[in-house]
Amino acid sequence: MDATTNINLKVPFSEKDQAKSLGARWNAELKLWYVPIGVEAAPFSKWFSDSPPLANSTNKPKQAAVVQEQSVEEDMDDINARFRDAYELRELDIEFSHN
Repeated sequence: MDATTNINLKVPFSEKDQAKSLGARWNAELKLWYVPIGVEAAPFSKWFSDSPPLANSTNKPKQAAVVQEQSVEEDMDDINARFRDAYELRELDIEFSHN
C-alpha cells in the first residue's frame, strides 16, 4: 500500500543507506527519516516509529514534541549523517574541480 501521508521512521544510522535506497527521505528540520507520500510503505515496516505522521504543512508544536522525544543516540546518528553528507558533497566538489 502506498503512503497517503508522510510516515515517520526510526532508522538507526547504520541502516540509513538501506532506508534511503528504498525511497526514504531525511527531514533535516525534524531530524528524522520518513516515507514520502506515494511510496510503498511495506518495505519500511521495521522502522515504523510511534511518532505521528508528518503533516504537509509545518506545525511547529508537533515538531517540537517529536524532536524532544529523540534520544542521545538518535542525536548522534543525526550528527553523523550530516557530517557524512557534507563530506560526500565535498568529495563530489573536489572530483568536479579536477575534471
